[in-house]
Amino acid sequence: MINKFKNKKGFTILESIVAIFILSLSISGAFSAVQQSLSQSIIAKDEVKASYLAQEAIEIIKNKRDSNQLDRIIDNSTNSWLFGISESPADSCFFGKTCRVDATSFNFVDCGGGWDSCPNINQDSATFLYSYGAFPVTNFKREIQIERVQDDTFGNPIEVAVIVRVSWTKGLVTREFKVKTYLFNWI
Repeated sequence: MINKFKNKKGFTILESIVAIFILSLSISGAFSAVQQSLSQSIIAKDEVKASYLAQEAIEIIKNKRDSNQLDRIIDNSTNSWLFGISESPADSCFFGKTCRVDATSFNFVDCGGGWDSCPNINQDSATFLYSYGAFPVTNFKREIQIERVQDDTFGNPIEVAVIVRVSWTKGLVTREFKVKTYLFNWI
């Protein structure tokens, strides 16, 4: 009877365990790669949103600057090109202040401190627009600072730097996207 089983060929328990272990390693490696890809795609999606939010703030400021310039040309307005943005210390985005801008109302609001002093931006779940209205709070915080770069001979600014910082938290990690652009008095 012992001789009957001696000639039989097959897998031993040890060989089966090793084969299952190798198969498990290969499957877990594939799952790990998929999980990492999903995580990176979420990070990339947030970075794209942050860049769009920063660009939106710059476009609003450019629009206000250009409207001021057109008012000066067409209506002979005496307001400067930075009127309502950073013309006087009473303005929300005056040099050295941190402010925010709402894309739906075009209002500039002083945040009352330096970076990280502005509240998170909200998003309308129906229109998907970002604003500071009574909508659900998002993970993003958009803040603006304006710096004086160059003045004319009378001490009036002719060039300013606009710095927009969008920050967000994902898990325990805080990320930020910062952009800086220069605006000129083109009249």
